[in-house]
Amino acid sequence: MKDNYKEDLRVLRTRKLLARSLFELLETTPFDKITVVDICDNAMVHRATFYNHFESKEHLLDYAIEEIKEDLFLSTYDKEHFNSIKDLYLYIIGKVLDFIEEHKAKILLILNQNSFEKAAEFLMSTIKRSLVNLMSNFENTSYENAIPKSFLINYFSGSITMICLNWLISPQAASKEELIKYFDTLLNDEITIK
Repeated sequence: MKDNYKEDLRVLRTRKLLARSLFELLETTPFDKITVVDICDNAMVHRATFYNHFESKEHLLDYAIEEIKEDLFLSTYDKEHFNSIKDLYLYIIGKVLDFIEEHKAKILLILNQNSFEKAAEFLMSTIKRSLVNLMSNFENTSYENAIPKSFLINYFSGSITMICLNWLISPQAASKEELIKYFDTLLNDEITIK
């Protein structure tokens, strides 16, 4: 049993090493100019080892993006009880902004190499997953002005994604605290789920 555990750790370590190597190379070289040999040489990993884990450099990039998505989801995962949808939304926006600040270099590399759309997709899908998880604690109501949960999830994930990506690439962006204040001002305290 211990051997399987060690092997799993070795596999995980090798994959993370290759992903880190790819991001290091992306700092100076466009993705289409990077070869598997470049990635392996930088990681000090044999090419055959690379192909034991990944089919191509694109597969490695997809893996690296999935790892970032999982890190973002885990950073928003909280079983804390929120008093309102607004509190939950402000919590998510704060966590996403913290995550973007912490992983700015990697996210900018994804933006620069793979387009705004790919970065938006990875952020939006992860934010949706987080909202689905966190909103599961809210009970549906029968208020006349209640909004369907799916609508709120799509609305919130889209607005958070676009605001955060624009904040990341904007040369004179507002501070994180200012953005949260803007969202706080925009949100109605009486949002209910249908």
